[in-house]
Amino acid sequence: MKKLFSFANFFRKYFSSVRNFDDDDNPVYDHECTSWMVFNDLTCNNTNVLHKNRDSKVRNVAVFLSPENSPRKWISLGSDAKANMAMNSSGLAGIMNSGEICIDYPTDDTKKSTPQIMEVIIESCDTAAQAVEKLKEIILSGDYWHHNQKGSIFFFMDTNEGYICELNTKVINVQPYTSGYAVRANIWQNPGMQAISRNNIKNYLNSSARAYIAFSGLNEIMDKYGKISIESMLELSRHCTMPEESPEKRSLCYKRTNSTGSLEIDRQYPGVLSTGYFTVGHPRNTVCIPVPVCAEKILPGMGDYSWSAMSFERFELLGHEAYIPEEWLEFEKNSMLKYSKAKADARAMLDEGKKSEAVRLLNDIAYSIWTEASALLEKRAL
Repeated sequence: MKKLFSFANFFRKYFSSVRNFDDDDNPVYDHECTSWMVFNDLTCNNTNVLHKNRDSKVRNVAVFLSPENSPRKWISLGSDAKANMAMNSSGLAGIMNSGEICIDYPTDDTKKSTPQIMEVIIESCDTAAQAVEKLKEIILSGDYWHHNQKGSIFFFMDTNEGYICELNTKVINVQPYTSGYAVRANIWQNPGMQAISRNNIKNYLNSSARAYIAFSGLNEIMDKYGKISIESMLELSRHCTMPEESPEKRSLCYKRTNSTGSLEIDRQYPGVLSTGYFTVGHPRNTVCIPVPVCAEKILPGMGDYSWSAMSFERFELLGHEAYIPEEWLEFEKNSMLKYSKAKADARAMLDEGKKSEAVRLLNDIAYSIWTEASALLEKRAL
């Protein structure tokens, strides 16, 4: 009895300390993410969507386009390592999260980082299944680096299916999906991964808290609308509070969240109509923009870290729970409508075999939206 009582007191004290835990106190949380995939049976437009809330100390975030000599056209949102979230013209989308503290974690920082691995895959593969095989090839060859004694979680999605790959340097566990939705924060859920995990309770609670918000939010969207839209995912990605009874203070949009991306894969014309919906910077301190996979150029500010710098300038004044100005919300609503109409017009053009006209239309509309967004961001909306 005495031992049980002592054990209970230990956990009471431990959970109390977790409640007081602050993001800045623990470097393990410098780079964490919450991500999900939603399939066409639940989306509004019969599309497949791969989403990522990226958490990192990195504040230099930008949109990148594939080089001219790339074998596949692609768009991405990233930092110095470009492909933290990426999608190519074949309709393949990919993102990655940190995994769990584990045995056999990568130790050689001269090997490829996870964004570098993603860039190789997005340049060389057309389907999610091919991406999984390429990932296995890279990891098992030993060309893999990740930090904090952790493994990784890779998501791949195409027009028909998706995979969540949980791994360390020796084990790659792959779970396929074709419908519904699936969420991961930074804990492994695929069967069999427990054998290599050495996770602790703080990490587990932190990830569970963020995954809970995503699961709950997606369910609420389904209850309210019957389908999940890009707009509803954007709203969810900005969720910045936790229920009072939660033992963790984290939410989806927190102090280290530096960007979000919803990679929407069009299942009919993936090389033209697929679109990344990006917040280039802290989600509550910037606006969301559409970037078509067929984009031919971007505004300079989107690619030279200017937009993320403006976002974090506002963040320093207002914090991670900053209000979102009505002017921004109105802009996002109008730009979504404008871009949706352009996609419908472009689809009609593609049905008639007019690909070049469709590409030109989407580029022109997207560029006009970015220009308006740039003017809003210049005001800082303080």
